[in-house]
Amino acid sequence: MGRPRTYTRDAVVEKAMGVFWQNGYKATSVSDIVRETGLNTASMYKEFGDKNGLFLEALEYYRGNVIGPRYQILVDNPNMAGVETFLRNVMTGAAKTEYKGCLMMNHLAQKHAISSDAAIQVGAFCDEIESLVKNALSNAQSDGDIGPDKDPAQLASFVVFCVHGAVLYGRHDTKKALISNFYDVIMRALRN
Repeated sequence: MGRPRTYTRDAVVEKAMGVFWQNGYKATSVSDIVRETGLNTASMYKEFGDKNGLFLEALEYYRGNVIGPRYQILVDNPNMAGVETFLRNVMTGAAKTEYKGCLMMNHLAQKHAISSDAAIQVGAFCDEIESLVKNALSNAQSDGDIGPDKDPAQLASFVVFCVHGAVLYGRHDTKKALISNFYDVIMRALRN
């Protein structure tokens, strides 16, 4: 009979997520994961298969527990007010001193260094965001908050493009201060 577990799966995934978020997938070693989570190597492989298996679970944990509330704004308020709140939330987060980017977006920029399964998961996340924004903008158009000549799909792509830019600027210490200025620029582009 084996020894009883001294860890919870979610706690391990959460700690591993932090390591991947800080270092990136490629720069995170199994030793880093073992040190941070307290798992021994054999338990990590038994529980998750390999580093990639743990990374896939860390991405899903991040999506559901860390970044999910930000996108829930668009689910709960699929309209212009939701888009405004969502964008303010992104811009405020990216301008914080301790900001370390978005785990998903960070790995979108490194998709050559992650598995195809992880790249698909990251891509699906980005597509989901764009779909939520498009739905909110379509509703905003129906409500008269944006003009009938606007293309909600094109505007949604623009918003996500700006979100990606905010994520990158948020990792650039000398550009952080500019982030709050972009909110008004984006909103003018959506409304005019």
